[in-house]
Amino acid sequence: MDIRQLEYFVELAKTKNFRKASEHLHLSQPALSKSIRILETELNTVLIERTNKSFELTDTGQALLQKSVFLIQQFQDIYKMIEDVRLSNQGEIKIGIPNILGFLCYFELICEFQKKYPGIHISVSGEGTKDINTALREERLDLGVGMLSENVPIARDVQVIPLTHDEGVAVVNKNKAYAAVDAISIRDIKDENFVLMNEQYLLYDDIMQLCMQAGFTPNVTAKSSQWDFPLKMVDSNLGVSILPRPLVEKSELPDIKAVKIKEGFNWDIGFFCLKNRPRTHAMNQFIDFTKEYLMEHKEFHYIYYADTGIEWSGNWKSEESRQKNPE
Repeated sequence: MDIRQLEYFVELAKTKNFRKASEHLHLSQPALSKSIRILETELNTVLIERTNKSFELTDTGQALLQKSVFLIQQFQDIYKMIEDVRLSNQGEIKIGIPNILGFLCYFELICEFQKKYPGIHISVSGEGTKDINTALREERLDLGVGMLSENVPIARDVQVIPLTHDEGVAVVNKNKAYAAVDAISIRDIKDENFVLMNEQYLLYDDIMQLCMQAGFTPNVTAKSSQWDFPLKMVDSNLGVSILPRPLVEKSELPDIKAVKIKEGFNWDIGFFCLKNRPRTHAMNQFIDFTKEYLMEHKEFHYIYYADTGIEWSGNWKSEESRQKNPE
């Protein structure tokens, strides 16, 4: 049984005439008769008493008519509700954003989004990238924003939409000799004390991988979940760190310097969502708004096209997939 069969039955009950009902429904009379017979078979009952001179609903026909009118109205209300949401930009999104991204620009971005779409309610939590997949599966999040790493494969049930591309830089005290150059090898600071974001961040894993590839294990003397801790430690000349370039450049600490890493250190951000859960209108609105906001505010070296039909492939060198931000 489907809603169309019920619509046919209600129209027939209203007109009490197969020919008139067929005309109103723009349906052939044999097709209408067949639909009613199939409905009666499915329900294992006779709905209409048919004679040459009369047309009457049976008791079960009367009961079905009352319920069908209600169900058809409910069905039509669903379409109206969806259209109202689409046109009035209503809905709710649960978003996970690491604190480091919130500080850079995402909290301001969300404020601007709320001004433009006041009907869309947003709940923000501070999940790190490592926690996003679990939170998505447990439906604690609809959408996550996190770091993309070449060293960590994406789970099969998760879709990642590339958003921004930038780089990690070595953060050194201005009194260090490294501060006088524009770029250093990671091996140049292998004997320094490292102050890093802790293991809950993918950034930590990528830094350890970079150092191991260079043939050494860094001497990590301090770790923190707070993004400003490594910066303050470096500012006090208590070690070096590796952090996203935008974060270092936004800091107002007087004695830190960002130095490019010759080996290269990608810091890329993307949206995370589940493949088997359709994205809502509100989620797509947020994705599109985020892309436009970041391209306008130029916090990052590159802005990927946040194409909701394209997944991240790990190809950092594809110029076709991103647009360079004008200086």
